[in-house]
Amino acid sequence: MLRNALKGSRLPPSPSREGGTAHGRIQKRRRRRREVKVHNGMDVSSDKVEKLLCLCSLISGNLGMTSEAHSTYSEEEDGDEEAMAYYDDDDLDAFADEDLDCSCEEGVLGLSDPFGGEVKPRILLMGLRRSGKSSIQKVVFHKMSPNETLFLESTNKICREDVSNSSFVSFQIWDFPGQIDFFDPTFDYEMIFRGTGALIFVIDSQDDYVEALSRLHLTVTRAYKVNPNINFEVFIHKVDGLSDDHKIEKQRDIHKRANDDLADAALERIHLSFYLTSIYDHSIFEAFSKVVQKLIPQLPTLENLLNIFISNSGIEKAFLFDVVSKIYIATDSSPVDMQTYELCCDMIDVVIDISCIYGLTGEEAGIPYDKESMAIIRLNNTTVMYLKEVTKFLALVCFLREESFERKGLIDYNFHCFRKAIQEVFDVRVKVQKSRKLLSQRRWSKQAMPNGTPAPQH
Repeated sequence: MLRNALKGSRLPPSPSREGGTAHGRIQKRRRRRREVKVHNGMDVSSDKVEKLLCLCSLISGNLGMTSEAHSTYSEEEDGDEEAMAYYDDDDLDAFADEDLDCSCEEGVLGLSDPFGGEVKPRILLMGLRRSGKSSIQKVVFHKMSPNETLFLESTNKICREDVSNSSFVSFQIWDFPGQIDFFDPTFDYEMIFRGTGALIFVIDSQDDYVEALSRLHLTVTRAYKVNPNINFEVFIHKVDGLSDDHKIEKQRDIHKRANDDLADAALERIHLSFYLTSIYDHSIFEAFSKVVQKLIPQLPTLENLLNIFISNSGIEKAFLFDVVSKIYIATDSSPVDMQTYELCCDMIDVVIDISCIYGLTGEEAGIPYDKESMAIIRLNNTTVMYLKEVTKFLALVCFLREESFERKGLIDYNFHCFRKAIQEVFDVRVKVQKSRKLLSQRRWSKQAMPNGTPAPQH
């Protein structure tokens, strides 16, 4: 799973529309997926392959789980239970009954069967051509160097990628080409927006954005009519070449124009969130962190646990990081400082790189990377950075004063309680997901005859 998260996976072509009934088409898709091997590809240079393989080995062994957590995690994988329980039973039935052959190249709109545990919230990347959508995806989820994105070709078809880095980070990224009119009758845009959790519209801040604002308004209004629960996010991208004053001016102008267009259409209830982003700094990771957090129903619980942990441990700031993507899925209630976030990302890189270089190999590879693994970095301003592994993919990064770090035993005990609480949250999610899956199976079986054929449609 980790290697899939690092590399990104491309789904096989969806089945054709042969085989008359909806039930028959779904069974055919399920058989096809068992026969077709999913190809995983990643754009990396040859000198990175060894490091990536080492990284896979490191995180698999280093970010270990407790024995109870490992058994729960294994049980989840055995049952194909990787998706979050974001959808109610009507949503699952809608996916089951949906005709997914939408005249799109290579069947990228095909969803997996409704009982396979693969229904995940979608994050749609939209915007005009050359606005930087594919570069964002490659940098955040494929570890591509920002300079290498200069050689990326324009996207000419819808690209879908599953992201399942941890127990809480589980969604799909759909990258839409800027030249495609997905409101064309040949596209079922209602199906696209119905299962969407967040829509990210990317605007090139260094280009004339009048056309982009017009497309943004059209997209948002159509999507809202289909699914009022979508989170609408606007990335004002490529701001690395602008001065600070120019950035603020651009954001204020785009914010005003976009909201004025919604007000003119009597749609003031639609909320747009705006972010200044660039792939050449950590702003794109911070923006994506805030987008992903809105898709995590357990977020209030995680924030409350972090607040309790830092208040009883003398810690100033704490982040719960997804190690693979460097997205923080939760933090305490105190404001997030950009420099603090950048230090956390750098610390994760340092820990992984040093472990790759000096870590043991062969049979001893997993010994030093268990649940007791940690990292301590002392800064020159009496601040201590403390990293501890929470689960196989999550790490806790804390900031505290040197005098507070003298009570390390208390901090470690509180961390043990925190990790146990995180595991309980994870267990609840798995139980809810299994119960919903079972209920959906029963509802589906009621629509079929005893011999397995679907009931006649009236």
